[in-house]
Amino acid sequence: MISTYRRALLQTLDGFCLLLALVLTNFLTIASELNIFFDYTGASLFTVFFYLLFFYIIDAYKVGFEDFKETMGRLLVACVLGILSSTVASYIFDHWRFDRLTLCCLFGLSIVLCLGWRFFYYRNADKLTHPLRILLVGVDRAGKVRQLLAEGLPQAKILGYVGEPLQDSLAGPCLGAPFDALEIAEKHHATMILLLPDAPIDDEIAHELLMAKLRGSMVVDIRSFYEHVVKRLPLSQITEEWLLLTEGFTLNTRGSLRRLKRAVDVFCSLLLLVFTSPIMLLTALIIRLESPGPVIYRQSRVGLYEKEFMLYKFRSMRADAEKNGAVWAKANDSRVTSFGKFIRKVRIDELPQIWNILKGDMSFIGPRPERMTFVQKLKEDIPYYSFRHTVKPGLTGWAQVCYPYGANEEDARFKLEYDLYYIKNMSLLLDIHIIFKTIGVILFPKGAR
Repeated sequence: MISTYRRALLQTLDGFCLLLALVLTNFLTIASELNIFFDYTGASLFTVFFYLLFFYIIDAYKVGFEDFKETMGRLLVACVLGILSSTVASYIFDHWRFDRLTLCCLFGLSIVLCLGWRFFYYRNADKLTHPLRILLVGVDRAGKVRQLLAEGLPQAKILGYVGEPLQDSLAGPCLGAPFDALEIAEKHHATMILLLPDAPIDDEIAHELLMAKLRGSMVVDIRSFYEHVVKRLPLSQITEEWLLLTEGFTLNTRGSLRRLKRAVDVFCSLLLLVFTSPIMLLTALIIRLESPGPVIYRQSRVGLYEKEFMLYKFRSMRADAEKNGAVWAKANDSRVTSFGKFIRKVRIDELPQIWNILKGDMSFIGPRPERMTFVQKLKEDIPYYSFRHTVKPGLTGWAQVCYPYGANEEDARFKLEYDLYYIKNMSLLLDIHIIFKTIGVILFPKGAR
């Protein structure tokens, strides 16, 4: 997961590259007596807006977190969509359009410049990145802390901990007592002091750490830090007391937000039914011709407050796929039909769930609805799993766009961390963010099964 500040920096860099591409295009293709920003204001604004919009939707900012070829693919798709959208928009207005030569030149320069800095980053990542040097205050569950940091901040380095000395601690060496935390952090050039749930802090130590934080030092709680950087709630670190006292989890106490979310669900589902009807009719016809069995697959799922409802999907498996009982879907599942693989990749199989949204069983955004067979087992093995049923399940959600398709209990644990983050921070802006990421997932369908 990419931090907000890092993403903002990369978006600013892309914005600069697009402006530079406009400047260069001005010299190469625009008549000398004209200026691309003053005489082609609308076309220039459309270009910057749509390029940055599709960079955001396609998530072209996973630089350093994925292979360069995948980053290049994302960028190329975003640039193509950006130039097509800006062209269509600008041609609506007679005086706000570029000629074909200018469009081609701008398209080429945008790709070269935006891809260029990414290539430079990959070639010089070791020199450009300055990993965090972390001092832990506390030692309990240190192995889980290392795992969390490895997932969210793989380049971070744990220097050690202050607290009660233990043998073979996964937190690293004990560097001293908690009351010396600031001196130890300065001595070892720590850039962050990370407080664990068992941090042995009395009033005097808390005062010193607070004053250090007010002077600019990074002193943070592991749960809040992980939530804001990785956008998940770490199950290994949270407690019911922390969940009770922390901000958030307000959907069911804010009637206005709940009513607004329902109104948006009804409006958008009616709109989608109109626009997707031709796609659904064609999909139903192909499913009927490809293999015997019903076109619509009905399955009981767990919804709000653990009440079961009937979920509808286009059938993507053989009619006898679960003749031996319910099982997790897996990669290259032999039960999936040829056309079923395609509709799963592009999420067309989920379209009948619009009817579930209209009925009120589901929302557009929320945790993925699971089957009672799996829910009963997961509730026994994963703490706080029942919390995900305090909101309506969704057609898409934070866990769905941030983590591949879940195929076992460990996947369910990871996805629950994302679901808890969503339930805690639910807002209209977060829902819009998820919708944009969903479009990106559809265009780059990784993890669909």
